Formats: sequence, C-alpha cells, structure tokens
Amino acid sequence: MKSGKKTKYKNLPSTIIIFITQDDIFGKDLAMYTFTEQCKEIPGLPLDDGTQKIFLNMNSKHGRPELVSLLQYMKDTRIDNPDIIVKDRRILELDEIVTEIKQDEEWEDTKMSIYGLGLEQGEKQGELNKTKIVIRNLLKREMSDEDICALAECTQELIDEVRNTIK
Repeated sequence: MKSGKKTKYKNLPSTIIIFITQDDIFGKDLAMYTFTEQCKEIPGLPLDDGTQKIFLNMNSKHGRPELVSLLQYMKDTRIDNPDIIVKDRRILELDEIVTEIKQDEEWEDTKMSIYGLGLEQGEKQGELNKTKIVIRNLLKREMSDEDICALAECTQELIDEVRNTIK
C-alpha cells in the first residue's frame, strides 16, 4: 500500500500478531486471549483498525476444542497424546508432516546444530555474566582497572560497562 495524501486510513490491511506461550501469562486459564486497540483517554473508543494481538496458551484446556487440541499437539507432538480431544483432518495432516520431518536425517542434523549453537551461546553468556560479577566485586574493593583486567582476563570496555551499571 502506498503512503501519501490519497491513502485512506480505513483501507489499511488488518494486522494480527499471534504469540504462542507455554505458560498462561494472564493467569485466567483460557486457551486464547484476543486484544484489540483501545483509546486510553476515552474508555469505549476502539481504534477499529483491524489490529489484534492473540495469545495462545498451551497449558489451558478451556477454549474451542479444535484450538485446545492443536495447542496440546504442539505441546506434545504425538497423535496418541490423550489431551488431543479433536483429531480432525487438519491435526492428522499436521501429524503426517511432523512425523515425516522427524524421520528426516537432515532435519535431525539441523536440530542438533541448532541445539549445539544454543548451548554454545548459553555458555558464552554464562561466562560473560560470571566475569561481570568478578569485575563488580573487584571494583567494589577499589582495585585498579589494570589489575582487574589481569585478574578477570577482560577488556577495559567491559570494566567500564560494569562500572556504569553500579553507579
């Protein structure tokens, strides 16, 4: 859609953003929460731009049976999952695709690569966090930056970053 004077606000396409969560972030035990835009200053004045945010909760069993079944399948991708109450054509087709992908050796290699990369990034982040704690403790003891660099095996930039967080 082009922008400009001739573009009509009412002609903008609807936007739906969907979040799939493993936990009920709203604590009301619903499978689906739908939010639309609303004016803060004037209660009851909707924006009516077609924008929606939908949160799907994998833990709830309170909602449309088809949706609950899909969410339960996403949580445990086995067609014999006892929490799947509706096994319609769509769920069965999805299960065929998932089963095929799970049996593909290339997918297994890709999955393991992603898993390994995640572990590697987590280890690096953990090491960085540990180094920051050491730097923070050494700064509190008023040790010189040069000594901190030597002991913590870090850069001056990292010391400065940690120093800025404790001021």
